[in-house]
Amino acid sequence: MLELIRGATSRIVIAAPYIKSLSIRRALSQLPATVTECICVTRWLPEDIAVGACDLEIFDELADAPGGKLFVHPHLHAKYYADGVRALVGSANLTARGLGWHTPSNVELLVSLPQEFPGLMDWESMLLRSAIPATEELRDQIRRSAEELRRAYPMQNVPDVGDEAEEEPSASLWIPLCPAPERLWGVYRGRDADTMVSSAYEAARADLAALAPPQGLTENLFVAYLAGILRQMPILVEIDKLATTGLTDGGAHEFLADRLGETSEQVDPHQAWRVLKAWLVHFFPESYRLETGQEVLVKGRELPRR
Repeated sequence: MLELIRGATSRIVIAAPYIKSLSIRRALSQLPATVTECICVTRWLPEDIAVGACDLEIFDELADAPGGKLFVHPHLHAKYYADGVRALVGSANLTARGLGWHTPSNVELLVSLPQEFPGLMDWESMLLRSAIPATEELRDQIRRSAEELRRAYPMQNVPDVGDEAEEEPSASLWIPLCPAPERLWGVYRGRDADTMVSSAYEAARADLAALAPPQGLTENLFVAYLAGILRQMPILVEIDKLATTGLTDGGAHEFLADRLGETSEQVDPHQAWRVLKAWLVHFFPESYRLETGQEVLVKGRELPRR
């Protein structure tokens, strides 16, 4: 999406039901000087604002953009990013989780289509004809409605779109902290506070906050849920490839130090690798093993002798 914006020559169109202010700020920061029109369409329903899925502050972000115009369409569900030459169409909202700027991120899809794709420009024209311009009066009216909703129906399960926690891509590199992944289930169930070292317990709580498993899971579903999120982590995808031929501790330390970059001053690559190994072997016992007598993570498992 950022590549599309950076390559625009004169015009950008963004349409998404959920748009967060930090995310659109990052997107607009990539606009070339040649762009003179930046059109954005969002849903801006009071209930979306009330739960924090979308921000009213995007009004000001668009006002500061060259040729910025914000429109509202209450029935918008499509996600569409276009530069007049091609368009990205799919499921990704303009939020940190939607665009992979927060870890864990959503599993999303954006397909690149040429402007000449049948019906594409007709769809864009229809959208813009049926949307209404956002005004300060409309923004303030929606804010009042959202505040009334919050007072009348306090939100119990607020969607985490990630923008408040992560602003820069480098900050989105999440790695687990708890050195005892087998204890995560107990912490999830509200137990083990008295039987764990306080630092490990707080690390487990931080990991669960980042991974955000829904409440009420059975233990099997809990493990499957966390494993599913871990599989999409970019850093674990890279480790999976390295482990195919055997990943030594030394190689892993170098890899993590490089990937952590400046944050390696706060996160010790040696400790990070010890924790990562424990998580991989715990959550993927069928996929990884540690070679006896040496600390080498190998993709694959030992088959029992017959």
